[in-house]
Amino acid sequence: MKLSEGRIGNAEGIGFLGIALTVNGLFVLDIAEDYRLGNTAYLAFPAAILLGLAVFLLLWGAMRLSGKQSLPALLDHALGKTAGSLVLALLIGLLLFDAYCLLSRFVTMVHTLVYGNDTVFTILVWITGTAACIAFLGFECIGRLAKCFAPVLLLLLLCELAIPIESYEAYRLFPLPEDAFSHAAADAVRGSFAALPPLVLLLCFGNGLQGLASIRRIGVIAALSAAALTCAAQLCIGMVFGADELQKTFIPLYELNIKMVAESYFFRLDKVALFLWLIGAVITAAYETYGAANLFCRRFSRYDARPPVIAFFALLLCSIAAEHAGCYALLTDLFDFVHRFGAAVLLSVLASAAAVSLLRSAWKRRKLHEAQ
Repeated sequence: MKLSEGRIGNAEGIGFLGIALTVNGLFVLDIAEDYRLGNTAYLAFPAAILLGLAVFLLLWGAMRLSGKQSLPALLDHALGKTAGSLVLALLIGLLLFDAYCLLSRFVTMVHTLVYGNDTVFTILVWITGTAACIAFLGFECIGRLAKCFAPVLLLLLLCELAIPIESYEAYRLFPLPEDAFSHAAADAVRGSFAALPPLVLLLCFGNGLQGLASIRRIGVIAALSAAALTCAAQLCIGMVFGADELQKTFIPLYELNIKMVAESYFFRLDKVALFLWLIGAVITAAYETYGAANLFCRRFSRYDARPPVIAFFALLLCSIAAEHAGCYALLTDLFDFVHRFGAAVLLSVLASAAAVSLLRSAWKRRKLHEAQ
């Protein structure tokens, strides 16, 4: 698998980016801390995606005006090669961190809810190995799989939200926390660590996605669709479970699945839904890890992304195994640190790089105009 990743169409790009943003919004961001002062998740989580989209469009505009065809080239143009390398290292780290959070949650869910008699390590190897195989096969494989499963996951989510409709009560959304909008805005900034990296990564695959115009179309459609779906899902969850219950719930969407099974004739559909969402998580982890490996290779002049893919998945496997072997407190502290500061740093750096690039491009155009 060389660095020329091949070409895919708009449907494939919308598929894997839409899956990544929706799965991250429903599973990575579902932590009890976001319900500590009341439920504003239906505002904060979609806002995190829209915030990532705003930075994505700002970077896209800077790339178009400067004539740069990839994000690394834009960062070098705006910040210099050394600072650009540091920003790319931060982006790679956040991509791997998102993949770690997602795989870790699904390993815990599958072990707790389905295969309680098996060891965690067996389930971990099975899930991580599947994601590694998809990433190893490259960009086109990820895109084709996403195109196949995106409609299935969309239909599944709509069924999950529609079947328990008799349990929805608007009063459970209240009372709102004090300064609800500022609280939601702060959560949106912190939560963008799970939305910004997959969106920004799209800007690194200009050749594989038919150019900048196609990239903008894919990013806008996928982000708006994921924001709408995440808002609807969190709103429905909030009308079934109050904030006090959500603080004690590991994965609220799975609890909604159990409610769906209890109020319908679709027995065991909660397990089917879990495994379908697991497919989405595997595709997302493959996309993020392949993207991290691709960026690593392009920056450090490697010509084959397969060795870094293997190395990164080995790192993820060891990290998740360490978490389940007793190092949970250390990894929780790391998660809290990245959750609070990682996205804010990446947001500010990328926005600054885009602003500097736009100013340089405007200055260059002014000079050319004066010269004429």
